[in-house]
Amino acid sequence: MLIAIMLAVVIGMTALAIDGSRAYAVRRDLQAAVDSAALAAGDKLQTTGNYVSAEQAASGIFGTNLRLYSAPSCSSYGSPGASPVTVTCTYSDGTVLTQVVSYLGPRGSRFTLSATRSLQLEFAKILTNGASPTISGGASGSVNNLLFTPAVAALDQAGCGGAGGNAITVNGTGTLNVIGDVVSSGAVSVSSGAVRVTGDIYARCQSPIPGSVTTACYPSGVSTPCSYPDVAGATRSGFRFVDPNFPAPVVVGGGHSVPVGGGALVLTPGVYAGIPGFGNGFCWFLSGGVYDWQAGYPNTADFISNELKPPDEPSASDNTVRSTHQFWNTNNVGCDGGVQVSLVDGPRGIPTGDWSFVLTSTRTDTFNGLSYPRESAPSMCYVQHVPNNGENVQIAVSNVPGASGYNIYAAPPGNGCGGPFGLVQNLPVSVTVANTNTSPCPLFTGLGCSLGHESITLDGNDLGSFAPNALAAAGTIRSYPPNSEIAPLAGSLPNQNPPRLAGSAGDRANENNCESAGGVYVTCPGPVTPGAVVFYLPSGGCMNSTNNADTYVFSGYQYNWMSVYQPGSGSPPVNSCGVTLGANGNSAYIGLVYAPAASVNVPSGYSFESGAVGGVIGKLISFTGTMPTIRFNSGYSPVPPASLLTS
Repeated sequence: MLIAIMLAVVIGMTALAIDGSRAYAVRRDLQAAVDSAALAAGDKLQTTGNYVSAEQAASGIFGTNLRLYSAPSCSSYGSPGASPVTVTCTYSDGTVLTQVVSYLGPRGSRFTLSATRSLQLEFAKILTNGASPTISGGASGSVNNLLFTPAVAALDQAGCGGAGGNAITVNGTGTLNVIGDVVSSGAVSVSSGAVRVTGDIYARCQSPIPGSVTTACYPSGVSTPCSYPDVAGATRSGFRFVDPNFPAPVVVGGGHSVPVGGGALVLTPGVYAGIPGFGNGFCWFLSGGVYDWQAGYPNTADFISNELKPPDEPSASDNTVRSTHQFWNTNNVGCDGGVQVSLVDGPRGIPTGDWSFVLTSTRTDTFNGLSYPRESAPSMCYVQHVPNNGENVQIAVSNVPGASGYNIYAAPPGNGCGGPFGLVQNLPVSVTVANTNTSPCPLFTGLGCSLGHESITLDGNDLGSFAPNALAAAGTIRSYPPNSEIAPLAGSLPNQNPPRLAGSAGDRANENNCESAGGVYVTCPGPVTPGAVVFYLPSGGCMNSTNNADTYVFSGYQYNWMSVYQPGSGSPPVNSCGVTLGANGNSAYIGLVYAPAASVNVPSGYSFESGAVGGVIGKLISFTGTMPTIRFNSGYSPVPPASLLTS
């Protein structure tokens, strides 16, 4: 009897030792597979934007981790709507993976995964009457949460835990509109004016926030209640935003003399040890690169940009009409250029009829020692009637800042200003473009306009049997021009750039342009944004753009979309000098304004007049004067965090 009793005990202990350890190992492998699947789903959604691809990635990596290589049988993959979507996959050995996929608006997307797997017992069957237990595992992952890539973020804990002050202060007129999340590690004060956030507000020690604060439906911006695909934003508490500690940009280029006007208006990147004299109503064009403003960046009256624009920008609704608001005439600096088309006598006459022409500005910028082409959107359309066979067409251009040449596109008689247009010739800029006297511009003869002018005559060799070719590579003869500009954000502003489109379509010049490391147009995102700039202000350098001046700059992928960089504790020595982002009528910082140790003040409603920006991060942030609109887009912000396991 003792032997029989001891035998049962020995078998039980053996079952616990062997089958128990097997159960632990299966549970560990199952949990690891579920964790990997949740992360894979989030990463796939982030890179493709496609829920079906994300769900397929999850089921694929789950099976691979468990060495189940045959395709599972799954219920229909799909995208979540107002309610989550559930996907159930059964594998060859009976293992079941269930995905519950939810769209949470500004909080991104959540993948809640659970899995079950039967364990075939060896010794423990005696204890379970032959039944096989089910092992389970679960994980939840999230991605694209705007909390980690906010439109506005203040790092200081002022106003929390007994500390005085406020991390974010709103004290002005009108409504501060933010498309994206607002995150404060301290208190938020809205003493005058109002705040409207299309997204969530995270106020670490406040709920609700005193003052006029409302949240709207994300992403449309309409007022609540919301209907799918919109999700209502909310005020949330309890989160401290930590400095991302972005590394400082690498400054390439030697030292430069202080720009004070009266000379060439194209600046080159590098080190500027003195205080620039941006205060005389001039225009300045910035070549691509990092600008090390060691003594600070004060702009009290000038217009400064790296945007490449054509002369005579057209109306967004009618390319035969010159737009009322030209980008390079912001603040009436008179640098917008112009074009004249006329008939001249000459040999090799062109075919008769009504020819149509558009021009684009071209230039080449460098990064990492390699050259990258840039080409602006087209100008307005010019129609020239050619009545006789013995006549040619002359095109004269009053220069615009930044252009080193102009591509001339023609549409043969019968096409009209609707095109298609094909590339005919390139007109290089041979003169020094200066900002000494732009008030008479545009001029097409003489020396009165300091921007200078160029001209070219097109004859039968250029247009004799000309026809556009849709298959020609961008920038080659007969090829189509870039896409046209789109409507402005408001009636008092210039046009916006073409959007990001596949390959060489869309924007070929500015923030929506992507090129490969070899200078070939590619679909965004890409390695290089040609012409991108960074304002780097080391310790002791202050940034002060007043409400009498405008700075409109874009960064790029090669600089992790840093448009303004002041070092924090992660890249000492720290720069705690304040940042003022004032504007007269048309400023923008397309990229991230990063000043983690400094106070950032926005005193103008015109400081962010672009379709999207990468956000503002400061120690303290204040909005005064007229309130602006800040439109966050992750395409213009630093690389977002990968998917995270939340449980």
